[in-house]
Amino acid sequence: MEISPYSKNIIFYDTEFTDLNPRVGELLSVGLVKNTGEELYLELEHTGPAHPWVQQKVLPHLTGEKTTRTEARRLIREFIGDEKPYLVSYVNQFDAIYWYELFGSAQEHPAYWIPIDFASILFGCGYSPNSLGKHSFFQELELDKTSYREHNALDDARLLREVYRRFYERLDRIGK
Repeated sequence: MEISPYSKNIIFYDTEFTDLNPRVGELLSVGLVKNTGEELYLELEHTGPAHPWVQQKVLPHLTGEKTTRTEARRLIREFIGDEKPYLVSYVNQFDAIYWYELFGSAQEHPAYWIPIDFASILFGCGYSPNSLGKHSFFQELELDKTSYREHNALDDARLLREVYRRFYERLDRIGK
């Protein structure tokens, strides 16, 4: 039985933010990659404090031009267009919260209203939802993830797109 995604109208996305607590955190960057490979990466202006882990692992890599939140919303809407694509992230709980906050609410953003969580797809197909944290999973997909920068929203979205594509291409072959 061939298993295929519900829609090909997908944008893979990832965000980086200052804290896991969305009540105090602030969005730092957004990476978007269409199923076709088109990309958008934005680093946002931020003013608040950052968790020590973020200061060490994320902030040193945010060296691009900073974008205002208003400009980020405009650029994202322009990139996405009018088709209301499905947003797919690895574990979307935090990404979705910060994404919705950027647009003011879950109703105001330019994508389909339900974000898709790839970890749940893995779980539903019999894989650990933490598979992207395991070297053996990447070996099964014949994917070298070392060329992707960790904790970079664009590279994380790029990697997710590649994992997603290979996962569906090889689902029957790897025994699930």
